[in-house]
Amino acid sequence: MKVVELYNQGYGSTHIGKMLNISVTVVKTWLCIYRSKGVVGFEKSPKPLLSIDLKEQVVRDVLENLLSFPSVALKYGISQSAAYQWVKLVKEEGFSSLKLTQQGRPPKDMGRPKKKQPETELEKLEEELRYLRAENAYLKKVRALVQERLLRESGKQPKPSKN
Repeated sequence: MKVVELYNQGYGSTHIGKMLNISVTVVKTWLCIYRSKGVVGFEKSPKPLLSIDLKEQVVRDVLENLLSFPSVALKYGISQSAAYQWVKLVKEEGFSSLKLTQQGRPPKDMGRPKKKQPETELEKLEEELRYLRAENAYLKKVRALVQERLLRESGKQPKPSKN
């Protein structure tokens, strides 16, 4: 709104940019929005659902009618970067590629992969043997630590542990 006020007072976009420490390109974009839509153009609008027909029309305006990205963005109420991406996609893969675009960020692969279940009887038995060996080693270590603690509390010096 400050940019609009200064513009209405007669200042140019370059001077406004320097005064407010804003890029001249941004100032010009905001002034263009103000000239075309008024103050209402600055209000936050809900994200529009973009149909394939709208995307095709945007690309055709850029490629066939030679409209610039800023003017197309203002005309259709979209971002310049979206228009640029659609044009780039159509140039590389054709108009059919506009139908395949997915909105949003792709989902992340979270967490550890699930363990596969043993399939044969032999695999089941090997898995159980690994589990029992690990449990046995754990219990031996716990027993040794408990014995060291009991000896320390009783005042006798324990023999150094071999583990």
